[in-house]
Amino acid sequence: MKRIACLMIFLLCLTVSVSASSQEKTGGGTDLDQAVKVEDFKDVFQTGKFFIAGQPDMKIMQWMKSNGVTLVINVRTDQENQEIASKGFAEEKVIKELGMTYYLLPIGSKESYSPQSVDKLAEALKSADGKVLIHCASAGRVTYLWMAYLVRYQGKTINQAADEVIACKLHDHF
Repeated sequence: MKRIACLMIFLLCLTVSVSASSQEKTGGGTDLDQAVKVEDFKDVFQTGKFFIAGQPDMKIMQWMKSNGVTLVINVRTDQENQEIASKGFAEEKVIKELGMTYYLLPIGSKESYSPQSVDKLAEALKSADGKVLIHCASAGRVTYLWMAYLVRYQGKTINQAADEVIACKLHDHF
């Protein structure tokens, strides 16, 4: 499993890095710092104005709102979102009630890891007027997507991007 995850990350980054030089840099390069774990929360990491996380709950959402998050990007699949909602947490509704913007970018299979997914993430990040929470169920998929974004839109090398995501959730996978 570790080899498959590593291979998927490498191939996605390789694909997006080939066209990185022709892409406009997006999302405020100076807003990126070394990723650090947010205390008191499992699977929540911050890098500059971005939070990378696993499935948030109401406590995390309220904390995010009070800490300047204005955009929440959910990369879970529709099926996963329905399962969470059936357990009593209607995420999109909660986010809107808290006054934040909700964006769904479903990624659930190797086929949905694509340069187009990275482009959609970059477009969503362009519209953010505050801090951003990007999450999936366990902070695994979102770190893969974040790594590709760093390569394609922030001009990082694959090694630099890998160092940043290893500081996040991926340290558990290597």
